[in-house]
Amino acid sequence: MSDYGWLINVEEFGDKREYFSPERWEVSFYCKDCAKIVEVERPNPNGYTFVCKICGWENIAIGTLESLKTKYKIK
Repeated sequence: MSDYGWLINVEEFGDKREYFSPERWEVSFYCKDCAKIVEVERPNPNGYTFVCKICGWENIAIGTLESLKTKYKIK
């Protein structure tokens, strides 16, 4: 399809910033072993390894709180 008319032009929707809360975009951590949102430690500040402060394992998912709640069906 060479026509891009099916794409949504965001500018046509006007200013919708009031719908986007800054808290929605804060990074959260979900421990797959504890099965809950947790605080983590980062042993190497330049690395991408996170350790759960509760169980000590590294089985961590990273995302916004909203996305983690959706993915892991957290209420």
